Amino acid sequence: MRLRRPSWRAPAHHSPLGWTAPSFLVFTVLRLPSFFEPHWYTDEASYVNVAKSLLRGRVLYSQIWNNKPPLQSWTIATEVRFFGASEFGLHLLTYLTGLAALAAVAYAGTRILGMRRACMATLLCAIALGLPVVDAELALPESLLIAPVTWAGALLLVRIDPRRVVSVPPHRLAIWPFVVGALVAAGIAYQQTVVAEATAFGLIIALSPRTRWRDLMAYAGTVVAITAAWLAVAIVTAGAGRVAFALVGFYIPYTRSVLPSAGSGVVMHIAEVGVAAILLCVGAFLCRRLSTAAWAVLLWAGAALLVAAMAGQPYAHYLTAAAAPVSLAVAAVPLPNRLRRFSRTDALRLGPAVAALVIAAALARVTGLDWIPEAAPSPAQNATRTLTQYYGGAVRAAFSGDDSDWDGQFDSHVPADTAVASWISQHGYAGASAVVWSSDSWVYSLADLDVLMPTPPIYNDEVLLGNNGPVATAVATIKPLLIIVSADAESQWPEIIGILAGGAYQRVFGSGQVAIWLRNGS
Repeated sequence: MRLRRPSWRAPAHHSPLGWTAPSFLVFTVLRLPSFFEPHWYTDEASYVNVAKSLLRGRVLYSQIWNNKPPLQSWTIATEVRFFGASEFGLHLLTYLTGLAALAAVAYAGTRILGMRRACMATLLCAIALGLPVVDAELALPESLLIAPVTWAGALLLVRIDPRRVVSVPPHRLAIWPFVVGALVAAGIAYQQTVVAEATAFGLIIALSPRTRWRDLMAYAGTVVAITAAWLAVAIVTAGAGRVAFALVGFYIPYTRSVLPSAGSGVVMHIAEVGVAAILLCVGAFLCRRLSTAAWAVLLWAGAALLVAAMAGQPYAHYLTAAAAPVSLAVAAVPLPNRLRRFSRTDALRLGPAVAALVIAAALARVTGLDWIPEAAPSPAQNATRTLTQYYGGAVRAAFSGDDSDWDGQFDSHVPADTAVASWISQHGYAGASAVVWSSDSWVYSLADLDVLMPTPPIYNDEVLLGNNGPVATAVATIKPLLIIVSADAESQWPEIIGILAGGAYQRVFGSGQVAIWLRNGS
């Protein structure tokens, strides 16, 4: 009798957790330094300051302004309630949302791709979300929305997989569309751009032979109902105009600022994104009856990448939401010896979807990557920070007990903000009326200062109130006890100089680029 060499496969007693557990370990190890990062990222500071204002009873969009949906602000507020402005607390939150996204990838991968490919997908996602290259460790909307949106996608992929047996009687109303819809609605309540994934998931439900029209209606109805509910509350409390500008109007000039100035350039940009979107839809339609759910993975990944492509912004966190579907898409690529099993017809059907994904990925490259200078969108975004500095600096700081050198590698404002906050606390000015004239607004939280301006970062105050005077006029009206000014903000928005040079304030402390001005007679 001739013995056959057994193929490499998981033993029957091995659980999916055994295959994917190493990826969770990799993710955890890569994230360890994030718990000790200094306060450095501008957007993170804004979200924390808005959260503290909400906890003090301010009304979102009217008394404290933010350009994100309310779940983002209230999630950060919940974290701040328990951990304060601690980076450990903020990054513990994003560690948990990252774990949730990894679990969703493992869940979907083991059911639609098999154990080995699920292991690959989970590992790729763990590396993408574990490294700081897409800023997934920061408490940003993209870092939070990946938990509900990835689970929504995972549940949907498993549901439409042609190889799975579904035992729901035709006359019964399925529960899964409501669950997927609620998860997607939660994602939209973190970031408006999740509308792209919501549309992709709706298209998947509409095209899949495994779903019914009432599934689509249940899904869409759930998304619309939940979104309409929080929108109604926001409009009642803050007014329709304020909410519309915060969630939509603000982004029109914001996006226009990075598009080509010529009209033809704008048209070309929109056309490129439009072509990719059309190809995605055509590819999904042609592939809907294949014996695999790979077409749905490609549609999801393409939609997530097109968000970054359409925005055109040079910020790596725009890629965070694409990490999970792209990892699943890469893991689904057949090995060379399996390509022969594809018929010419199947290859032609997959062609438009694959082409769309390639176009979307090429357009999304504008975001760049953080901590990799060669992949940065411009030297202004990152000319010096490297992964060697990030991890090597963390190890040196852990052994030496001094993290000052490591902290300084994140941003030049870090040591100055720390020194300024310390001076304010030592001299009894914590909680005093103050205005931070800077793009970096961490001093508000570090020194326990209330935000008196419409919104924490001065660049958004310039958008809300107007350029060349109105913001300085607002500061003069407030008459804060302290004005904290950074040199770069003073250079970019010099209108504050008139107040500082008017004799009402005197410079009492400075550190690096940041100075404290105290009102005379205080």
